[in-house]
Amino acid sequence: MDYHAYYRKAEAGGYQEYYDAIAKAQGIDPQATARTRNAEDAVPGEAKDKLFNVAAEIKNTFHEFGAPLPPLLEGCTVVDLCCGSGRDTYLAAQLVGPAGKVVGVEPNAERLAIAQKYLDKEMKQFGYGQPNVELVRGVPEDLSFLADGTADVVISNCTFNLSPDKAAYVAEVKRVLKPQGEWYFTDVFTDRRIPQETSDKIENVALRLGGALFVEDFRRIAQGLGFHDPRYVVTRKTPLTDAEASLFPGIAFATVTCRLLNSELTSDHCEDYGEEVVYDGTLPDYPDFFLFDKDIKFPAGKPCHVCDNVSVLGLGGCRYAKVITVKGDRSAHFGDIHGDHIIKTAADWEGVVDEDDQPVMVSCC
Repeated sequence: MDYHAYYRKAEAGGYQEYYDAIAKAQGIDPQATARTRNAEDAVPGEAKDKLFNVAAEIKNTFHEFGAPLPPLLEGCTVVDLCCGSGRDTYLAAQLVGPAGKVVGVEPNAERLAIAQKYLDKEMKQFGYGQPNVELVRGVPEDLSFLADGTADVVISNCTFNLSPDKAAYVAEVKRVLKPQGEWYFTDVFTDRRIPQETSDKIENVALRLGGALFVEDFRRIAQGLGFHDPRYVVTRKTPLTDAEASLFPGIAFATVTCRLLNSELTSDHCEDYGEEVVYDGTLPDYPDFFLFDKDIKFPAGKPCHVCDNVSVLGLGGCRYAKVITVKGDRSAHFGDIHGDHIIKTAADWEGVVDEDDQPVMVSCC
């Protein structure tokens, strides 16, 4: 199956027109289709108080409640895709500090104009002598105005599902990220593919639902384009109205915060090099543990045996190395981190027969 084609709704020349059509189809209330609700962990603790520094019009015209902002952004270059009126952009601007930079990319001119309107006021509110925010009208599928390896972190808030070309979007994120950089975003995913006749309707996509990916197709596309090990940090059932649910019968939706590391030190399967990681407990929002994904927490100060896709947090210039140390040097390989059941449960050849009760012949094919 061509997964790239299945999720492609427009070609390169038509990305802007597609986003304009979605914006036109969305309702007057900008939060009517918000998919990251006010769950207690939807906005990081270190960002909550910084919401008060963001202009009311920016917040009131923004299309989401939660904010996918990972830890340790100080001094980073962050790219915010489909930034809308700029609420997350200005939150990130405070977290990266005056030495960092945030590039907000937005296809819709009206929404971008709101973010631009408050640029000088926001910088003054933050106490910055010069802007650390750049606002660009553009589409995530074509970030040609950004050089390769520009960003430490790429974020987006429930807008990846709107993309008319998911593979182009992922490829551009991969290109602009620095080695060991992170794509950290929240979006809606499904437990199966939405029929194309349903997802082809702009009005369904405008609901922030019709363009959602089957989560396994997202994994395949991401891995195929070089993100070896997508991780899911927080998952919550996506709230739907009865009318919305009737448009997608039998399909389950979840709003998921994702972490993808741009690292050649990772692999497409969890492999064991005998490594351990130790989290030092210094992140303000995580004094007791580091949340790597929905299944993995590192208790502060306790060595944890991990796979190569986790130990990368403390290797090769990753910014998480500020709080995570790694014991081990990858000089020995111990196979599957969980123990390879295909090998370990293999039967002896003696006595093994086929479906006709005949001895199985040893052969390479």
